[in-house]
Amino acid sequence: MSFLFEDLSGISAVLGPYNQETENSWSWQIKDKNSNLSLILIIYNIKSDENDYKTLVAVQTKQGYYELHNLTGFIPFEPDEIIFYKSDDQFISSLIVGRQSTCSMYSNIRRDLLKADFAELDPASLMSAMQLSLIEPFLNI
Repeated sequence: MSFLFEDLSGISAVLGPYNQETENSWSWQIKDKNSNLSLILIIYNIKSDENDYKTLVAVQTKQGYYELHNLTGFIPFEPDEIIFYKSDDQFISSLIVGRQSTCSMYSNIRRDLLKADFAELDPASLMSAMQLSLIEPFLNI
């Protein structure tokens, strides 16, 4: 997926307008006044060969720095989160960013986990299965 200018409106509708734009990147500085949490979200279109771009999503918080490479898509999850994801035939990874400066990352989650009965899942796998089940309709599983 190469990020397009039209994609920015969906993200900005949830997170607010982006603060900075370069030729191939857009960034948001998000601060939640209630919790005093903040983060910086940057979306990059990176040239992978002569005619192709791949999208990288990066988030910097006080707790760490997170990257999701080769974005497959994103879903605005109302009222206040964007779920960025990368999926292939076997695995899904996601970076979830919220307007309250929240950030969650799930990496290399088996696709079949989303079809599992949540009542039968190991508690360690439950959170990722629940979060990623929100985007299941967009994954063609």
